[in-house]
Amino acid sequence: MNKLISANFSRLFRSGIFKLYMLFSGGLSLFIIIMRYIDVKNNLKYYKELPAEYSSMDDLMFVGMLYLLFAVPVLVGNFVGTEYSDGTIRNKLIIGHKRSDIYFANLIVCSAGVLIGVILHILINCTVGKALCGIEVLTLKKITEITLFMLIAFISITAFMIMLTMFVNSKAGASVAVLILIMIMFVATITIESRLHAPEYYDSFSYVDEETGEIVEIPEEKNPNYLTGTKRKVYQAIYDVIPVSHIYESAMASTKNAGKFAGYDGIILVVTTALGIILFRKKDLK
Repeated sequence: MNKLISANFSRLFRSGIFKLYMLFSGGLSLFIIIMRYIDVKNNLKYYKELPAEYSSMDDLMFVGMLYLLFAVPVLVGNFVGTEYSDGTIRNKLIIGHKRSDIYFANLIVCSAGVLIGVILHILINCTVGKALCGIEVLTLKKITEITLFMLIAFISITAFMIMLTMFVNSKAGASVAVLILIMIMFVATITIESRLHAPEYYDSFSYVDEETGEIVEIPEEKNPNYLTGTKRKVYQAIYDVIPVSHIYESAMASTKNAGKFAGYDGIILVVTTALGIILFRKKDLK
């Protein structure tokens, strides 16, 4: 399998899609940094009234991961799909490589390629971002922890993508399939997160009636859409399992559920890899 991994890395680093992925990752981080720098300079008086972290890179350190998430399917789908379109997988089988070895080699190399882009993005934020905007709240330990959990989440997502792309013969079809999957999981994450964090009660408030001039008091009111009981547990369970939600929370610089999410990511990696190998072994490559 070492020869397969070596050949895959060689193909990855020569790939134009990988170079574009890296350019997007680095360019995105620089864009975020420059936009924050310009915004602070143009609104210096406003930012001086706020705590220092609001004008720094603290709240933007990992936000770019939500955008990078949509570039990963293109990289993985193109890499695996090319093997089908060029007949590479069939040739590997002809010369005696096992299907499981081919699968693992693709998983390892694609995961590495994805993680290189993630690390590049964070490194630029930690260096250029710190130089231009500063980092006021996030400590090196906190940044390291979030980065670690972010990497684990991206590995589990890549494993999910490999399972799908190894079963699709078309390069374009593979990219589209995993991109649609990410979009569905992203929408589900945002929707469920908003429902879980909805207030149980709406705060009371008052306003002046324009016609009578009287003050109208609106009492505290229970939110009819607030999730309770079994329904809330189901929503929470779905949110915990979706790997995109792990990226989302890490992007918000939260490590509250990091341990639990890392456990789920490990399960996703094992289950999707095992299922993917089973499906790939049964796949007709003629």
